[in-house]
Amino acid sequence: MKGFPQLTTEDVQQLDVLLKDLVSRSGVLSAMVVESAGYLIQRAGGELPGDVREFASLASNAFNAAQAMSKRLKENFFTQLRISGTGFHTLIRHVDDTCLLVVVFDTQIAPEIVADKAVPTVINLHTMMELARQRAPGATVDFADSDADNVTKFFRRTPPPES
Repeated sequence: MKGFPQLTTEDVQQLDVLLKDLVSRSGVLSAMVVESAGYLIQRAGGELPGDVREFASLASNAFNAAQAMSKRLKENFFTQLRISGTGFHTLIRHVDDTCLLVVVFDTQIAPEIVADKAVPTVINLHTMMELARQRAPGATVDFADSDADNVTKFFRRTPPPES
């Protein structure tokens, strides 16, 4: 498995642009980039009920469990999981081995429309992650080894103050 690439300030800004664009184009409530182990990397859109980091972790776990079930059925390329509720739906899309796109939207919006509108975002996220890997091939971030409560400290928008 590839490690999550180190992102620059420009990468984080681009993540923000991509997610905000998806929210505005599709009318979804919230869009998130989630590291495959469940760490929230970036989000855009409205507030979700409850803790968004907990939601990101649960979404990742749900996707990983469904992917493992799929592999047992000899399906080697599992790309998305859709969870339907009475008030909200959740779409979880595979970006690459290191991250997912998680989208929460109202049941008034057809899931197929959101899935279609998410495709360009997934493609752009995948391209962005590959570029970050090429920029620093051996440099990856393992959030579990860092015991991170909040991964946003790894992706500072401005450099830390000099001591």
